[in-house]
Amino acid sequence: MYYYASWLSWLDRYTDTIQHFIASQIVLSPLLLLFVEELGIPIIMPGDAILGYVGYKLSMPGNASEFWPAFILAQISILSGSTILFFLSRRWGQQILTKLAQFVFVKEKQVKRAERLFAKQSIWAIIIGRHIPGLRIIITVLAGSSGVRYLTFVISTFISSTAWILLFMSVGKKLGTDYHGLIQQYIGLSLVVTVAVFAGIFILHIVGQYHEKDISEET
Repeated sequence: MYYYASWLSWLDRYTDTIQHFIASQIVLSPLLLLFVEELGIPIIMPGDAILGYVGYKLSMPGNASEFWPAFILAQISILSGSTILFFLSRRWGQQILTKLAQFVFVKEKQVKRAERLFAKQSIWAIIIGRHIPGLRIIITVLAGSSGVRYLTFVISTFISSTAWILLFMSVGKKLGTDYHGLIQQYIGLSLVVTVAVFAGIFILHIVGQYHEKDISEET
């Protein structure tokens, strides 16, 4: 019970810090936070929540004129951050995916097949895939490692992120003060999903180890 209360206290302080930062720099804060997230650096507060909170702040009197400047800077930060990760993935993405595949006992030929399939359907995979929670960074890494042309990647990302930014900023703006109370719950849920994903990866690793052990004993 004590650890649970401490966790909630830490989460409350963290979200308050992020909210204060966004409130103090309503246009510039998404530029930094979304840029960092698109680089693949975890910041705990998902981009959805960041954009929604910006929309909430824009619902306040006197801030409505900042909607399009905030949109433009959010778009710039997403495209610039994802571009850097794209070219880093062009150089090291395949090695990272191979190592991860080996960790969960997925064969390299299966990784290659997935990359070829992604490259073939890259436009729709990027546009739609970036809307699936938790997949934006993975989509960028796959795009870089599978040889997707940069022009294809950046145009598809622009189309996808335009809809994403407008959706969550509009939702935050419409909900107004209600969003302020929902944001902590959203972040808590995102953390639970993140922990579940990592737990799933380790479970796959353990299952793979036992499977390999059984095969070696049979032979």
